[in-house]
Amino acid sequence: MSEEEGDAGGSKDLNPLIARVGELAKRQQEESLRAVEEVPLLTEIVERDPAKEAANAARDEALAADIERVLVVRLIPELNKQIAGLRTELERQLRRSVREAVEHALAARKAETKKK
Repeated sequence: MSEEEGDAGGSKDLNPLIARVGELAKRQQEESLRAVEEVPLLTEIVERDPAKEAANAARDEALAADIERVLVVRLIPELNKQIAGLRTELERQLRRSVREAVEHALAARKAETKKK
């Protein structure tokens, strides 16, 4: 071993920061390798279980029915409220239209009687 190598080896022992950085770099490299090894491959074949798929489909249909039932129960009162508001507005517009039509008819009749 040359003097430079001996000095370099000795300086590593003297500088704990350099040793710690080396350890951290090594740990990071090991974790990266471990992460790559743990990634599941998409080429693996998963066997289908028809019974499980049927059970999942039945569960999904039951969930959809439950959601529909809850939404209808919650939304019907709001729908009724909106319909009542629309009905009130339509009745108001109808009354105004009838009143205007009657007033127009009376005005037209008065105009005809004045001409005669």
